[in-house]
Amino acid sequence: MTDPGPDPSISVEEAALFLGVPEREAGDLAGADGRVQLEKVRSLAGSAALGLELARAREEVGRLSGQLKEVRASNARLQRELKESVAERRRLTEEVLDLRAAAEERLMLMERIEHISRVEQDLEESSSELDRLRGRRLLDRLLNR
Repeated sequence: MTDPGPDPSISVEEAALFLGVPEREAGDLAGADGRVQLEKVRSLAGSAALGLELARAREEVGRLSGQLKEVRASNARLQRELKESVAERRRLTEEVLDLRAAAEERLMLMERIEHISRVEQDLEESSSELDRLRGRRLLDRLLNR
């Protein structure tokens, strides 16, 4: 079998560049030969990528949490407005029903007034006719008819 050889490694400067950290931090990862094992860089780079993803996810969660609060506040406001509009609609419906009842009562009163007016007119005509007939009798008596 062949010996796979030493683990691949890179310089501290390259490790710092790949990991996006200062050379001093990358130097802490270096072995006795002053080089950083590539496997350590891969592992840390993966962790850094996961850390970045986690940070992005936290930012997204924060943003979505803020939006959720806004939506809940808007929802509560809309529910209050809906309750108020339902109460207003009920009030207006009652007012319309009251107005309708008043209109029906007024119509009945107008019909009564018209009826009374017709009765008064009939009475006046009858009185006139009676007076006319009384006047005729008087004329008949005067003329001896």
